[in-house]
Amino acid sequence: MSLIAAKMLVTPTLMWAVSAAARRWGSLIGGLLSGLPLTSAPISIYLAVEQGERFAADAAIGSAEGLGAVACCSLAYVLCASRTTPFRACCAALAAFALGGILLHGLVRPGLWLAAAIDVPLMVLVLALCPPAEAPARRTRPPRWDMPARLAASTALVLLVSGLAPLLGAGLSGVLAPIPIISWPLIAFARMQDGTGASIDVVRGSAQGSFGVLAFYLCVHLLLGRIDVVSAYAVSIALSAACVLPWVWVGRRAATGQTA
Repeated sequence: MSLIAAKMLVTPTLMWAVSAAARRWGSLIGGLLSGLPLTSAPISIYLAVEQGERFAADAAIGSAEGLGAVACCSLAYVLCASRTTPFRACCAALAAFALGGILLHGLVRPGLWLAAAIDVPLMVLVLALCPPAEAPARRTRPPRWDMPARLAASTALVLLVSGLAPLLGAGLSGVLAPIPIISWPLIAFARMQDGTGASIDVVRGSAQGSFGVLAFYLCVHLLLGRIDVVSAYAVSIALSAACVLPWVWVGRRAATGQTA
């Protein structure tokens, strides 16, 4: 019961923090922060507590494969965002995620290191195809339902993924764990409120943050079962943050300079 309460408390708190940062410093910073393992780490920890450390370590392999599907999802959105309606762009992105997951986990099953070797070029390609960030336009004031809707969407997704883990097994649970639970609500709301450019900024930031998420999963797989669980997750989260925080610092300075 306490674990369910933690899921319902931690996820909306993180979503609120990232959304507040996005409003203050722009969509790029929001995307970068959403790319940190803010939901990946809690889901992995929940799996370790509920299903065991070996289950969580094996799920990290599926998560590395799932990150390739997330990169395919981002790639599809970047290619479609300025060419079609927001609804169709989001549908294309979700279809790309499903197809990427089927190919990488259902058919190819590359394993941890080959999955990482596939993920990195895909992430770089997403960044290369994102148009240069522009100075943000004056943001409209979000409606009252905006923040509650974001919190509800992200919390529901975390409960769904972790709740289905016993039925799905380690591999498929791992594939679903990197679903951009925080970044995709940010992308959708940025598109509706501030336009295509703002949503692309979230994608760019999320792609940059994905390098940290990949580092997190590699560390989790290598350390769980070899050292105590608290130290394993502490090291994994620290390495992930080290990969992402320099980008956050640069992005914040750029955002501050644009609004100065």
